[in-house]
Amino acid sequence: MAKRRVFTVDRSQSLLARARKVEALIDARPGLFFTGVERLGGYPLFVERASGPFLWDIDGNKYLDFILGYGSVILGHSHPTVSKAVRRQAQRLGGNPTLLNLQHVELAEKIVALNPSVESVTFLKTGSDATDAAIRLARAVTGRKHVLHWGLHGWHDWCAPVPTGVLEATTRHTTALRYNDLDHAKSLLTRLGSDVACVMVMPYEIDCPAPGYLAGLRELCRQHGALFILDEIRSGFRISLGGAQAHFGVEADLVTYGKAMANGYAISALAGRKAYMKDVLSLGLTVTYFRMPDAMAAANATIDELVRADVPGRLARLGSRLMAGLDRVANEAGVPASSIGLPWTPFLQFSYSSSSDCERALRMFCNGMLSRGVLLSPSHHWFVCSSMDEADIDRTIEVSREVFADLRRFF
Repeated sequence: MAKRRVFTVDRSQSLLARARKVEALIDARPGLFFTGVERLGGYPLFVERASGPFLWDIDGNKYLDFILGYGSVILGHSHPTVSKAVRRQAQRLGGNPTLLNLQHVELAEKIVALNPSVESVTFLKTGSDATDAAIRLARAVTGRKHVLHWGLHGWHDWCAPVPTGVLEATTRHTTALRYNDLDHAKSLLTRLGSDVACVMVMPYEIDCPAPGYLAGLRELCRQHGALFILDEIRSGFRISLGGAQAHFGVEADLVTYGKAMANGYAISALAGRKAYMKDVLSLGLTVTYFRMPDAMAAANATIDELVRADVPGRLARLGSRLMAGLDRVANEAGVPASSIGLPWTPFLQFSYSSSSDCERALRMFCNGMLSRGVLLSPSHHWFVCSSMDEADIDRTIEVSREVFADLRRFF
């Protein structure tokens, strides 16, 4: 049985007190990660070191990390090949060397080569930047206002997850779709079609797209003259070298990338057909960090490694092993829990009679795993990285055995 570990939190709590005095977002949050998870002694807050699939907080506690920068880390923390490429560019060019650089062109060429529907690409800094630019480009191309969407696309006004500070006029032309409900999309496009600029969806979050759903959206957009946009900030380069388009066999007019494409470095991309991308200048798109050679070097090195080592295939095997193991141990413990989602982004659900019990059980599970050195989120699906090996996965499964036993005694 895995034993509960003893954690120290002295430096973390002291630094948190300092941070709350001067950093507004940290001070405003009741919990730093909005997870509701509180490890015995406190949730880990500040990192001291990160390497491969592990991180160490400033109190010296070690964790196997399944949050992985919320999916931005795909190879593992401080991957040596990526770190070397970043250092080399930083030494030669600094952070923003005024002119364009070779890394820029090579990165664009790689993205175009790996994605069949992509003919042109431009770079931004964050996923929110890319999705916001995609919406503005769709409106510029079509001359229409309305946006249909599903998923979390960032924090900009048109898609803000909370309405605070957002003008009603900004969201008036934005309507949320019901995922995997093609009839709902059809009814909205029938009613609003002449004013719909685009349909933007994440290809999946936890549940997989139903057979024909993404292709059906693609066809409805074609019929109504709207652009079909895939938000691949999470899925791009992770579930396939060609992202969700290649994995699910559907092509988008525009697509956004971020997160895994640079193994944690801040860069995103808006890409698509040249017929639409040629209008990108009409947006007044000016980005000070358009040239950022460090992040572009990170993205080039990351994509090279993804191709060389078939990282998406490795992640699929590791994720499948984790999901099967958790299912087996939960069943042996008599706990109504099962793995859900795709192997690249697994998650766990409980099936108690009340939703409150399910939510409490998930929090308790993540608390129990955290107290044993495994970092999971109860409010966001998990990630695996290529620096993990079968031993890491098997240890995680073994750790869960004791946690499931605790849950069995509680419920």
